[in-house]
Amino acid sequence: MNGIDKNTLDEVVAKTFKELRTAIDTHSEKSIEMYSLALRALVKLRAQVIAEERTDG
Repeated sequence: MNGIDKNTLDEVVAKTFKELRTAIDTHSEKSIEMYSLALRALVKLRAQVIAEERTDG
């Protein structure tokens, strides 16, 4: 996962989580679905970055 900055990825995860909370608060089903999917993908990506760091380091 060369080129993926952990800190930037963490910021995107945090921002996406905040957007998901807002969608939940406003009961926006489409936004909830979109941000939930995005958050799941970002968390998987974060796990891959960590796993790669462990094997490289």
